[in-house]
Amino acid sequence: MTATLRIVPPAYQQSASGVAPAIAWFAGDREALQVATSAIGLGIDLLDDGRSRIVASHDQLRALLPPLRDLAPGLAGRLERYLDPVTAWRLRGRAVALDRPLIMGILNLTDDSFSGDGVGTSIDAALARAEDVRAAGADIIDAGAESARADRPVLDAGEEAELAGHAVAALVREGHLVSTDTYKPLVAEAVLAAGAALVNDISGLTIGRGAAEAAARAGAGYVLNYSYSPPKRRPDEPPRYADVVEETVAWMEARLGELENLGLPREAIAIDPGIAFGKSHDEDIQLLRRGGELQTFGQPMLLAHSRKNFIGSITGQPPAERDLETHMASALAYAQGFRIFRVHDPAGARRALDLAAAIVSGRPGDFEPDSTSWPWRAGASATHMTRQAPDKAAPRGQRW
Repeated sequence: MTATLRIVPPAYQQSASGVAPAIAWFAGDREALQVATSAIGLGIDLLDDGRSRIVASHDQLRALLPPLRDLAPGLAGRLERYLDPVTAWRLRGRAVALDRPLIMGILNLTDDSFSGDGVGTSIDAALARAEDVRAAGADIIDAGAESARADRPVLDAGEEAELAGHAVAALVREGHLVSTDTYKPLVAEAVLAAGAALVNDISGLTIGRGAAEAAARAGAGYVLNYSYSPPKRRPDEPPRYADVVEETVAWMEARLGELENLGLPREAIAIDPGIAFGKSHDEDIQLLRRGGELQTFGQPMLLAHSRKNFIGSITGQPPAERDLETHMASALAYAQGFRIFRVHDPAGARRALDLAAAIVSGRPGDFEPDSTSWPWRAGASATHMTRQAPDKAAPRGQRW
């Protein structure tokens, strides 16, 4: 499986200007690409496998658009999405800016969550947990009434819809921005009727488009999660990937087209590479290593990696002890373009991601010392700094 376009973006530390190079891989339309690149004096590599490769800066790719629109409008449209990414996620009439990390706090309305933090079916317990999650820094509450574990039974859709619908209605009354983790059309319709702002569908359209159609009708947001097989069903044979990242990009390309044909606008769709869905732990890590290639589509990028088993393969820690590693992965993923993070520990995630955002997305001067910052304390010395409790709190942007 090959994507029409796959872009390896420049490293974040090089991308502050438009002159850092990216690598763009194109499939098809070779003649059009040759003419278009020649028109602007840009080099092109024609590869033996039929693909074309262009190494170019953001500014050069922007200059390539006009001749490419005339010669290969389909390719030009795909390239334009990379160059002009979605800047705000549209969630049912609300535009949520993507200029900072968004934290999706997990609320499991079950007692069989793999991480052991489910609240069961009690609406009061769900409300209490949601308030804690919001106070800890979550922007969105992601409520799910069925465990995604393959070893747990599939809930009856009617029962799940009733539980999830009541819970979502109560959460919305309390002012929460609510997502629902479901792949079942009946459940999606119930939670959207109750006020949910988006559907987090783990199925990847493997069992139909019903949940996505419900989101489109409601004007809600939708999460497209990579999935190799239908939810809660393990394939008889393990998947075989020649290049798991390239194949994931191609998979996303095809399904994004399907979603837009259903009436979901581009701004409503977030993409999730599906950590732990149809991949070995090594393949999960490959996706985390090269997650920046999902920027090809210019879509909001969501990572649902919290406490998952690839971490256990690395550190040997059980699920409940994996928050530190989760936050480290979040910070690295932020540098690759992910902006939405589904986590169990929103307080730790907020701290890690605020720091990542300051380093990756911050501008010179964001933490500039001002007239009150220098000196922080006249005559300060190294001896003073060893004291456990300084006699004055450090101001923002303080400099020694």
